[in-house]
Amino acid sequence: MRLNELLGHRVIDADSNEIGGVADVRLVQDGPLLVSMQRALRVDGLIVVENRSTRLFGYERHVGPELLRRLVHWRLGNVWYLPWTEVEQITDGIVTITTRRTDLRPLEEMARY
Repeated sequence: MRLNELLGHRVIDADSNEIGGVADVRLVQDGPLLVSMQRALRVDGLIVVENRSTRLFGYERHVGPELLRRLVHWRLGNVWYLPWTEVEQITDGIVTITTRRTDLRPLEEMARY
């Protein structure tokens, strides 16, 4: 499966409730050293938005003016970070996770970097 195929997948929590859709995939470059002398990328987690939008504007986190961030959040609804370790299964446009909606961390709570 290609990473872009995950975009737009519905996300279902441990209670079988739909919580949103996959809007982005977060990669970390900490894998084994490659021939190109760079580290390999690995999937660290998914960015899930409540309104199943597949477009992020870059204002979901700590950047930009407050008013603009509020407008983006109004359009997208809640935006969560879902660690890859919490993904249980991916089938037919659905990502099933092992946690409940109430246990997900808002994207804004992630460390700034």
